[in-house]
Amino acid sequence: MSNVGELNQMVSNDSKYAIVKNLLMAIVTAVGLFSAVIFLNDSWIKLVVIGLIVAMSIVWLVSHGLLRRTLKYAVFAVMIFSISFSAFEGYLFLNAAGYPPTFDTAQPDVTLSYDNILTVSLTELVQSAKNTSAFKLFMLEQPGKVTIESITLDTGFRGGRIDVLFSQVSSNSVFGSWANSIRFSASGGRAYRVYLSSWVGTTLSQMYSQQQTSDEMLQQIDNLGLQWYYDCAVEEYQNKTGVVPEINALQISIQWESHANYKGMTLLMIGSYENNGRGRGVFFANFQPDGTLNYLNTTN
Repeated sequence: MSNVGELNQMVSNDSKYAIVKNLLMAIVTAVGLFSAVIFLNDSWIKLVVIGLIVAMSIVWLVSHGLLRRTLKYAVFAVMIFSISFSAFEGYLFLNAAGYPPTFDTAQPDVTLSYDNILTVSLTELVQSAKNTSAFKLFMLEQPGKVTIESITLDTGFRGGRIDVLFSQVSSNSVFGSWANSIRFSASGGRAYRVYLSSWVGTTLSQMYSQQQTSDEMLQQIDNLGLQWYYDCAVEEYQNKTGVVPEINALQISIQWESHANYKGMTLLMIGSYENNGRGRGVFFANFQPDGTLNYLNTTN
């Protein structure tokens, strides 16, 4: 009788052990799926990880022996990859994306200043972002053609600010066009921080596209130089008001929009005067890449 009791006890222990293993496996699967869905950015890598976890978990439930044990460790490996990859990506995007080309170790707290904003090369600025590991990782996850969506140079922030936004539109689906974007933003002498987003819909660059590429239009702006656009804006301001504008802050935005018969990339330049932390706009000048003035508004 004692042997039968011991046997029953062993069977009971084995059953409890199997239940615990199944519970742990379920928890591991849930954690792996959670980390993949929440922490991994939308990309083919995310789809592969989620697919592997689900597929291996289903096969594990109906398998036995060596295959069952192998799948258990495989799910653990995929889960560890999911958590590790998302942690690496988060660190890279928020702490190791590099500095914009305007950064100067002699002025570590300044990203952009009123003294150097008009000497910035937009082509060099864009290329510096493309050369970063963060951008290359984005292209690995989202292979395809990217377009400059917007560029912002602003001396009004403490230490200045630079913002470069790339967009990418994938082929149409049943839900419409799927768009992805990657934004490089730096201010106050700090390194770039990178932000990703995705949505269903079109981008402004897609709505107002031209035969020229965004790179060609940026090169056209660089050929004239930001100083040239500023001089034209000041000259037009003087023609309108009869006085020389008093300016100590500038914001320059490259964007896509429509004006009269023109649609495409434009350069918006806002000249301001700031005093004791408070500022007022002096003029708003909008140009086409070839230098054509769309409009100039003054506050006078």
